Amino acid sequence: MLKFLRLLPFVVSFGLLSSACSIQAVKGVPPPTAEPLQVSRVEPSPAPAHTPTAVVPSRTPTRAATATPLPTPTPFITPPPPGAPVSIPILMYHHLKTLAPNASETLRTWTVSPEQFTAQLDYLQTRGFHTITFRQLAEFFERGAPLPTQPLILTFDDAWIDAYTVAFPELRKRGMVGVFFVPTQYVDAGGELLMNWEQVLEMDRAGMEFGGHTISHADLTKTNLVEARRQLVQGKAITEEKLGHPIVALSYPFGAFNPQIVAEAGAAGYRAAVILCCGYKQQSDLLLMLPRIRISYGDTLDELAKRLPE
Repeated sequence: MLKFLRLLPFVVSFGLLSSACSIQAVKGVPPPTAEPLQVSRVEPSPAPAHTPTAVVPSRTPTRAATATPLPTPTPFITPPPPGAPVSIPILMYHHLKTLAPNASETLRTWTVSPEQFTAQLDYLQTRGFHTITFRQLAEFFERGAPLPTQPLILTFDDAWIDAYTVAFPELRKRGMVGVFFVPTQYVDAGGELLMNWEQVLEMDRAGMEFGGHTISHADLTKTNLVEARRQLVQGKAITEEKLGHPIVALSYPFGAFNPQIVAEAGAAGYRAAVILCCGYKQQSDLLLMLPRIRISYGDTLDELAKRLPE
């Protein structure tokens, strides 16, 4: 069972109604037939020729153009001063499956049932949260790109197959995005428990985001610096080669990090990195130590609500 440790942290369209001006043509009335009058010793005079009266066609009054009501724009938030915290919850999932009643506490800690998961997605949408990616988060803090109000990130660690069979379709159904951290040796490792690169590519092309999780899910604080650097650099490079584009985010395996590992993550090119614990306040000067909120088996919606910003 993979464990992690956490520390910190329009198109505005005006529909103008077409001004329809219709002209109704009115034809002249043909002259009646004249009968000559017989009068004694008086020559009949022909009836004067009938001159049709010119009729001026009437114009249908032009309707005033009416603008279609403007759609309500999506409100955005702007970055705070450097170092100031912003409420952006990052939820953490691992397994998405139904457990046996006698499942161990460890397994329950890192698992959420599919029914729980879909109920949580519906709840988050009802609360008005908008899912974003780490690329958006980095752009927000680095150069002031706006984010929708009530931004939230959904993360899934370890390349388990239920990320593809459960999370992916449920997210797409709701127009939401998720971020998936995959150790490169786990993908295509065989068996029915892990995703393959074809599935990863399908999800990536559909708008999901993928991040680094090293090569072999190594505890970077327990390896020498050379190996830690290899895990970070090559794990990122392999993922980018498979996807065909850069990645920006890292999840430290087991949530294990220290100042030296954080520095190595930045040197490897990661712009954001997540840990295991705890809270939802994110800061521009702590982008490589972003806290997450762990979701576990049996967590109720009320319990979830208490961990989220008001």
